[in-house]
Amino acid sequence: MTDALMVEPSPLIVAVYTLGAYLLGAVPTGYLVSRYAAGIDIRDYGSGNVGASNVMEHVGKRLGLAQGIFDCLVKGTAPILIGYPLGMELWTQGLAGFAAVAGHNWSPFLKFTGGRGVATALGAALGLGMWIEIPVFTIASFTVGRLIARDIGLWTLISLLGLPVATYLLDRPNEVTLTVVCIGLLIALKRLTANWEPPPPEYPIHKVLMYRILWDRDVPKQAEWTDRSPRAES
Repeated sequence: MTDALMVEPSPLIVAVYTLGAYLLGAVPTGYLVSRYAAGIDIRDYGSGNVGASNVMEHVGKRLGLAQGIFDCLVKGTAPILIGYPLGMELWTQGLAGFAAVAGHNWSPFLKFTGGRGVATALGAALGLGMWIEIPVFTIASFTVGRLIARDIGLWTLISLLGLPVATYLLDRPNEVTLTVVCIGLLIALKRLTANWEPPPPEYPIHKVLMYRILWDRDVPKQAEWTDRSPRAES
C-alpha cells in the first residue's frame, strides 16, 4: 500500500492504542509469579520492586528469566508491533513504548507501584528496530554489570545514558531518539521515587537519592538491600 493510500488513525484510536499499551505494561507479572509460585508479596523482599531481577533473587532464576522475557517481548515489543498493521506513525509507536514502561513502573493494579522498567524498555527498543544498540546495552548492563562487576544498577544507568548517543550516531529517526530519552527519564524517575518507600532514617536524604540514582538502592552495600526480607527486618 502506498503512502498516498494510507489513512492516519483518528485521535481516538491513537488514545485507545496508547492506553492499551499502558494497561498491558501494567500487568503485575512479578507480583503474580511470586504470589502463586512462592506465596510471597515480592514487594516485601529485596529491592521491593516487581521486576525480573528481584524475582530471580527471591523466587527462582528460571521464573525470573521467564518473567523478564514476558516483560520484554509482550509488554515492550508487542504494543509497538501491533502499531504497524494499525497504521500508527513512528512517534505514536514510540509513545506506546513509553506508556508500556510507565505502566510497568507505576501499575494501577498495585497502587501505582511496580518494577524499574528495564526489560520492558528493552522490548520497546527492539520494537523500534534498535538491533545494533540492544546487544551493546545487554552486554554492558547484564553481562558486565551482573556477572563481572556485580553491580547491575550502575551499569544499567551507564547503558541508559549511552543509548541516546548510540541512536544519534547510528542516524536513527528523531522519534526513536526522543523515545529512548523519555524512557530513560522514566526509569531514572522510578529509581528516585522507588515504590514510594520513605528513605532510611540513618542516612541523609541527599545520600539516599545518590544511592538510588547510581546504584538503584537505598543503602551503600548491595547485599543489605537485595537480601532484605520481612523476617530480616522484624
